[in-house]
Amino acid sequence: MPHWLERYAPSWLAAPLNWVFHPIGLTLITIASVVLFMLSVLGVPWYLARLPADYFSRRERRELGLISAPRNIGRWLLFLAKNALGFVLIGAGILMLVLPGQGLLTIVAGLFVADFPGKRRLERAVIAIAPVFRAINALRRRAGRPSLERGSWG
Repeated sequence: MPHWLERYAPSWLAAPLNWVFHPIGLTLITIASVVLFMLSVLGVPWYLARLPADYFSRRERRELGLISAPRNIGRWLLFLAKNALGFVLIGAGILMLVLPGQGLLTIVAGLFVADFPGKRRLERAVIAIAPVFRAINALRRRAGRPSLERGSWG
């Protein structure tokens, strides 16, 4: 750890910082950064292009009176795997805000994958940000897919 940081860092943070600044730690962080960058460059556009164009304009399942099927062990495992992937994408996107990669788009993709209370409201708030909406639609156009339809939020 650099001496100037050693003076200001709390003692409980010394061991993690020593690992981060060790050559092995820096190498692992670099490899992780390159892998996250490649995954974001390939995976995020692929996922966002596969969203239905009416993802934000269609009515909610509850409004349609549809009740979700009972959850068996397979559906629970799928639910857990989907949420784990979503939160990994959100975490990777946050890291990519300072590391190479498409951080904001990766966070958006993670929000689309994960299931949590208030998800639709948060998705609509994020997608209502004009640069995010334009970036997603630009990715969809390059993939030959129609632009996302604006819902009642936009």
